[in-house]
Amino acid sequence: MGGGRRYGRVEYHPHARLRMRQRHVSERQVERAIENPTRSEPSADPPGRIVAERDTAVGNTLRVVYVERDRGATAFVLTVYRIGGTSR
Repeated sequence: MGGGRRYGRVEYHPHARLRMRQRHVSERQVERAIENPTRSEPSADPPGRIVAERDTAVGNTLRVVYVERDRGATAFVLTVYRIGGTSR
């Protein structure tokens, strides 16, 4: 990935893929939330995870929980939530 992206790769846990299908969330939306979040903070419990949120144009918030791998070169997505609003 080029163009000033923070991570060279984004990989997905099978659980994250399942939640993305259920919640109608695309890879592009997840990657946008990771690369340009509205809010981002480390998770307190369990430690080591990062929670990135991005407000969407349709009035909801996409929350992506991930960990960094390969010394920060890879974002490994654990799960994805859609909060409020609609799925499109």
